[in-house]
This record gives sequence, C-alpha cells and structure tokens, in this order.
Amino acid sequence: MYLFLLTLWLLQGFSYNPVEPNLAPPVRISNNPDQHEDPSALLAQDGRFYVVWASKLSSGTHLYIKSSEDGKTWQNEERITYGRGDNYYPSIVQAKNGTFHLAWYQLDRRQKEMQIWYSRSKDARTWIEPLQITHSGADWAPVIHQDSHGTIRIVWSSNQTQNRELFLVESQDGGQTWSSERQITSSAEEDDFPNMIETKNGELVLAWTRYAKGSPLLSYTKDGSAELVMARSMDAVHWSAPELCSPPDEKQRYIDLLPFIFEDSAREHLYLSWTSSRTGQRGDILMRDLSMDVNSVRRLTTEDKADYDGKIVRTRSPGKYLMVWVSDRDGKSDIYSRIFSWN
Repeated sequence: MYLFLLTLWLLQGFSYNPVEPNLAPPVRISNNPDQHEDPSALLAQDGRFYVVWASKLSSGTHLYIKSSEDGKTWQNEERITYGRGDNYYPSIVQAKNGTFHLAWYQLDRRQKEMQIWYSRSKDARTWIEPLQITHSGADWAPVIHQDSHGTIRIVWSSNQTQNRELFLVESQDGGQTWSSERQITSSAEEDDFPNMIETKNGELVLAWTRYAKGSPLLSYTKDGSAELVMARSMDAVHWSAPELCSPPDEKQRYIDLLPFIFEDSAREHLYLSWTSSRTGQRGDILMRDLSMDVNSVRRLTTEDKADYDGKIVRTRSPGKYLMVWVSDRDGKSDIYSRIFSWN
C-alpha cells in the first residue's frame, strides 16, 4: 500500500457498542516532516515494543524501526531498507529463537511491478541482505507469521490469476530457504490485505478484505463492496469456507478493510480490529470480540481525524493493549501509538 489518506465519505450512521475502551492519549511515533504509513508492531522478548513503518523520503520510500519500553516514549530509530525501489507495508514477527523476521513489498515504478521481499535480524538493527520472494506482476500487502511448530509463513495478495487472490510461502529453516508459492484462496471476488494468527489450540485463523468481482486494486479505499472475511486451518493447506466477520452491509454503504486479529493475555478471546467508514466521514478503527454478536463493536479512535490501519499487541499488563496506527491529526500521515483497555 503506498501513501494515501482514506477518502471516506459521510455515510449513514452506525450503532456501535456504547461500552467504549479506555483510550490513552495518542503519541506520535514518526517525528520528521515526511509522510509515514503502514505500521507493524510487536512486543519482543526483551520486553520492548517495536514498530516498523514506511517513510516517504526525497530518495524514495523506505522502512524504519523504533522501539519503546512503555509504548509512550519511542527511541532508537533505525533505517532498514536502501537502494532503488519504494518499500511499503512491512510485517514484523519475532521467532522463538529471538530472530526478527520482516516481510514487505517493493514497488518498482519504472517496471510497474510490486514484489514481496524478506529480511531478518538478530537485534532489529542489522538486517541481512533482502531476499526477493515473488517474481510476478503485482504482489503486495504481506503478513509474516511463525506458528507453534516453528514454520514461518508469508501470505500476500497477488493478481497473477487476473483477480486478486491470496498466496503463501513457507520456511522450515528460519527464513534461509522458502517453499514454492501456493494459492490459498480461489473465488471470483478480489481478496486483499491478509492477516493471520494461531490460536492456543494450534488453529490458524486468516482474515482479509474481500471486494466484489472486478473491483480495481486502486479503488480499495472507496469501494463500498469491501467486507471482512475469515477462514480457519490446522495445516495452512486445507482452509474452511470464508465466513463474513464484519457487520452486515447489504446496501454496501460502508467500507470495512485492513483487518487485524489479536488475542487477550489468557488466549481465551479472539478479537478483530479493522478500519471502517461506519462512524463518520474520515474513517475510524473499530474492534469486536469474535465470540460475541457481530454488531457488538467498539471504537478505538474517536477523534474527527482520518484514522486507519491499526495494529494491536498485548502488553505485559493483562487487559491492556498497545495499538499503532496512521492518522492525519497533525496535518499529514504519521504513525501513532496508544494504550487502551476496557472493562
């Protein structure tokens, strides 16, 4: 995803859950005059939060990383990518052995191509030479994940079938070698923006944005057919039929996109957050407990700003979460964080 502000128009009202989270004030993470988007976050084994994002510079768009002990004060900014090409939509994970793994897509404007790339680091500062994962025409919006057996997977959206489907590669040796890519969705619709988690019983849960057949890729922020669907698998090969997980929208009045799945500290509850136009003109980040009624929705942003692309991690305090997201509240797109909880 390259730099944008959601152009969401004012649609009919949406009735959401009146029990709102306790939201700490937003803290800006990116602090230079460039445009910033596409955050990814984790709570690392050293107890620090890490956030990676894309910054548009005069020399191109590159990935940066920062860390924080408390989710409020951010420091140690490091640049990750260099060279030709614009780099977007990073996804970071830390493996059991402490290694950081990173996937993103690179846009080559001269060739008009988008490809998935990968790198890893022992300390989140020094990264190996990036490895190109895909070689087709338009591959973007990757998510990287390690399961409880140590398998690392990258899932992304690709147009190589002439409509957008989700594809996957796996590594069994810590990212040194990768399998051939495998298609994991097959539908007439357009599938985009995947996110994946493993539950405590070993089940993989995959959520993504689905658009109507023929929806152009660059219409992703304004196509009212956008909805969220979810599928489950025990082996990443055989997946359940996709099921709708965003609130109903039969008249396609709203835009629901950019899903993110997370759990509570006890791993008893599975939550879905996403970007939506349901609450107003400029977009908000919503969430719901997947075990509750589909219309029981909470807001994680309440300001009259363009807020989108939230990523959420548990903190070490049960019941408290860190969210990082993009907002234009200071006049341009920047990366923000906030701690939240609810009763």
